[in-house]
Amino acid sequence: MRALAADLLASLGLFTRLPLSWLERWAGPVDLRRSIRLWPLVGAGIGALTALIMQMALMAGLPPLVSALLAVSVQLVVTGALHEDGLADSADGLAAGRTLARRLEIMRDSRIGSYGAAALIMALTLRTGCIAALPSTHLLACLAVAGACARASVLIIAGWTPAARQDGLAAALLPLPVGPLRLALLTLLLLTACLLPGRVMVMSLLASMGATLVVRRIALRAMGGFTGDLLGATAVLSELAVLLVLVATYAQR
Repeated sequence: MRALAADLLASLGLFTRLPLSWLERWAGPVDLRRSIRLWPLVGAGIGALTALIMQMALMAGLPPLVSALLAVSVQLVVTGALHEDGLADSADGLAAGRTLARRLEIMRDSRIGSYGAAALIMALTLRTGCIAALPSTHLLACLAVAGACARASVLIIAGWTPAARQDGLAAALLPLPVGPLRLALLTLLLLTACLLPGRVMVMSLLASMGATLVVRRIALRAMGGFTGDLLGATAVLSELAVLLVLVATYAQR
């Protein structure tokens, strides 16, 4: 139980900015690598919270687009815009850097450039539009699955791609332990199977995997491996791919 509490503490500490002092008393020694087994569940929880905010806003009489904007805003506050920061840095580095050293230098820079700003605006606009388009009856399942796929995609990149540099998140994660990785992916499969019909489940997982493989290919060609920023970009793009599939499936019903 103490190991489970420690893994939850590590996962929530990485993916959210929630106060966690209440959990520390129950937790044993924190192991970030072992905690990956809970990443899809934490992602699903973040998605469920977003759906809850959306539903509350709709019940208060706000229109869907305004409700979605409010839900995404709360999501960004809860997560500290962790993945969005990675997307912006990755866009700047990959688009503006001409050499590997320059790309890494740009990604380390805390300032955001025009490519990063454009990528961020497009991603948040698409996410908000997708959430607004989903029927309220499917919000919880769809956003929970999208959040779980986003965090699982990070593990797929990290598990089958070398690190571009041996510091930061890469150094803390690699090598990924096989047992927790298998448990995380099994959790994702069970979660999607419980929340989505079979055909929609398969399409969602394929969309997430497709986005992940595209980022992996770009990472290998441009960087020789992944960085923490590219992991964040993977999560954002994987989530968007799943949301687009779900909107195409449910929005017209």
